[in-house]
Amino acid sequence: MENILGVRIAEAREKLGLTQDQFGARYGVSGPAIFKFEKGYVKPSLDLWMKIARDCDIPEKKAVLLWIRVKLPKEYQSYIDLSSVSVQEPPVGYGKEKRLPYARIADPREIRERIATDPAVPAGMKALFADDEFWGLYRPTGQEIDLLIEKFGSYRAAKESLFRDAIRLIREFVRSEY
Repeated sequence: MENILGVRIAEAREKLGLTQDQFGARYGVSGPAIFKFEKGYVKPSLDLWMKIARDCDIPEKKAVLLWIRVKLPKEYQSYIDLSSVSVQEPPVGYGKEKRLPYARIADPREIRERIATDPAVPAGMKALFADDEFWGLYRPTGQEIDLLIEKFGSYRAAKESLFRDAIRLIREFVRSEY
């Protein structure tokens, strides 16, 4: 069986143009550890793999199944058929609209473009995310945007400043969970 995790890690590292030491530093591990993962000598912990998989844009369910599959003895690895399992993230529903969550989009430009045309996003929120200064200072994550829309998207007449306060509030609550 192919070293699936190692190949994915190597592809992600090379795509970013990073050395093994630089890539490892992003996750708090050494360059030699990344080398061992890439060669298949050692498998990363599930926690570490999930962080790397998220950055590789591998859906969470698929990442878990890949990790489990490589941990199994070779004779049992074929029991986990990734092609037959639905690993697509479920659409998020805000009102009548169904769409993939912003948390699944890695490129900030794509997030901003989608927000501008998303009917679930109120005008004040669209204006906030169109503001280059706000975007440069806050660098909101897709997860924060999903929460903002979910919790405050029904306030259609709210002004830009209220949504700015709402994102601050979301960050405080998310930070307090850890």
